[in-house]
Amino acid sequence: MNKTILHDIISTLVEYADELKSRPNLNEVERGELLGYAETLSVIRDACPVDERADIGLDFDVDERYLQCSTLLSIKQDSKVEKV
Repeated sequence: MNKTILHDIISTLVEYADELKSRPNLNEVERGELLGYAETLSVIRDACPVDERADIGLDFDVDERYLQCSTLLSIKQDSKVEKV
């Protein structure tokens, strides 16, 4: 695949993920979308040679940028089931 096309795809995914991450309160669907964008970026990043990641806009740690944010960490809190 052409690096320019791949860069454009990644830029769009990053834009969508950043927009979701910037929202203070995400519902479950939005959290799922953010997780999906992060997973997609991780798969692409892992498939690319290290020396080409900067060229396509993936020279950052996807997990640190999107999966460590408080928005997604709150999923764990919301999904806890209280035992009676």
